[in-house]
Amino acid sequence: MASRFRFSVEGTNHAVSVEDSPEGVSVKIDEGDYFPIDATTSGVPGLFSIIRDGVPTQAYVTRDGRALRVIVDGRVFVLAPVGAGGRGRGASGGMADPPGIITTPLAGVVVDVKVAEGDTLEPRQVVAVVEAMKMQNEVQAPMAGTVKRVAAQAGSRIEKGDLVIEYTPAEE
Repeated sequence: MASRFRFSVEGTNHAVSVEDSPEGVSVKIDEGDYFPIDATTSGVPGLFSIIRDGVPTQAYVTRDGRALRVIVDGRVFVLAPVGAGGRGRGASGGMADPPGIITTPLAGVVVDVKVAEGDTLEPRQVVAVVEAMKMQNEVQAPMAGTVKRVAAQAGSRIEKGDLVIEYTPAEE
């Protein structure tokens, strides 16, 4: 018997059915056909390895209240249960990025990028400033590390969840 879930993604409701059988797990979205997936957890909480149609990928999932934030191939999706009603990030950020990336918590214009490739990051260090609704908002590093790539550019438009910085987390 399939488990059924209803989620809203970017304001559009979707019905997801998950069928678990001895042959494996199959998923159906809306009225589409079931397709097999192979998903396993890794040693990192929230990190999943997924194989669909023979193509491997990883997904990182965090919880934000009743919603789930899913990052797959650099794309960010917020899955809210239907009827959850507009919950978003709290003042503390609410939804954490997976180790190694920093995304913007809101849409706006990048006013300043404060780090460069190769820089050392400290926890809570400001890496960029994004202006939204005439307010400047700091984007901070969640942990120590070394900047691998700077994706945001001063003066450019950025959307909520867009990549700002890729970094290598420091070993503890």
